[in-house]
Amino acid sequence: MPREAESPIEARKAQLLRGLMEIALLRLLRDEPEYGLEILERLRRDAGLNVAEGTIYPLLHRLEKGGSIKSEWRIDPSGGRPRRYYALTPLGAEELEALSGEWRRISAALNTFLEA
Repeated sequence: MPREAESPIEARKAQLLRGLMEIALLRLLRDEPEYGLEILERLRRDAGLNVAEGTIYPLLHRLEKGGSIKSEWRIDPSGGRPRRYYALTPLGAEELEALSGEWRRISAALNTFLEA
C-alpha cells in the first residue's frame, strides 16, 4: 500500500521532534546507561516525545560516532539476551549542559513572544 504524503505541518513537527530528541536522550543517559528499547520507552513516557522505533537507533549511532555517548554489550545476569547499553561521555555531559541552557533561554523567550 503506498504511503500517504506527509503534510507540511507534520513534516515540521517531525523536524522539531528530531531536535528535541537529542537533548532528551542526552538527559536520559545522564543518570545511568540504558539499552535501546528502554531509551525509546522512557523518551515516550518520561519526556512525552512520540518517538518512532526506527528513529532512535540512527540517533544513537550518530551521537556515538560524535563522541557524545558510548556503548557496550551486556548480558543480563538472569539469562536474558545480550543488549547494547548506551552511556553519556564527558563530552556528552558538556553538550547536555550547553544545549539545556540554550533550550531554556530560547523556550522562555519564545513562550513570552507567543503569549504577547
